[in-house]
Amino acid sequence: MKEKIIAFYESHKYIWIVAVYFIGYLPWYFGIQQRDPSHFFDMHVALDSIIPFVPAFIDIYMYWFLFVFGTGLFVFLYNKEEFYKFCLMLFGGMTICLIIFTIFPTTFNYRPAHIYGTPVQRFFLHLVYSADKPTNVFPSIHVYNSLGCAIILTHSKLFKGNKKMFAFAWISAILITLSTMFVKQHSCMDALAAVIICFVMYHIAYGPFDRYRQKVNHQ
Repeated sequence: MKEKIIAFYESHKYIWIVAVYFIGYLPWYFGIQQRDPSHFFDMHVALDSIIPFVPAFIDIYMYWFLFVFGTGLFVFLYNKEEFYKFCLMLFGGMTICLIIFTIFPTTFNYRPAHIYGTPVQRFFLHLVYSADKPTNVFPSIHVYNSLGCAIILTHSKLFKGNKKMFAFAWISAILITLSTMFVKQHSCMDALAAVIICFVMYHIAYGPFDRYRQKVNHQ
């Protein structure tokens, strides 16, 4: 068993990328969360007033954790090159978001005064609202990562041309995106900004970076 664990580690050493990234990411993210939000820019627009609060969407909002973790675990175990793209897509976009949070602090505090729904939904809503301050919302990392995972899955060699995976990945990403607005965690502008950043990162990960990795692997 020990030999198998050592052999697995030796063949998957690239996990260090995740550890090193979050050593820097977590202090940065939680550090800027401590700022006084009284002068933050309010991201609310007219469309946000039309979008209703729908407690059932908290189930999909929480599903994000499973979707992102599952995608990361899949590429980590399946293919090193796809794991590198996963890290570039997600960590690159998350870093861009942190930079924007730092220089352009935002808020979106339009959570319902009365939380209703099933006991489980109320529990998760209270959990999210208490753990996640309504600040540093533009762009939405929740939206960005769900879109990034959909791209990673649908471009995986294992699922190339797989219509079921295409439907699963993009329906998941779209529903998660909608959930951020229906549970009043984000403005529609936060979601739009995440889409734009994801578009840019996609062309980097599957353009220059892809060509660079192919060149390295053929040397």
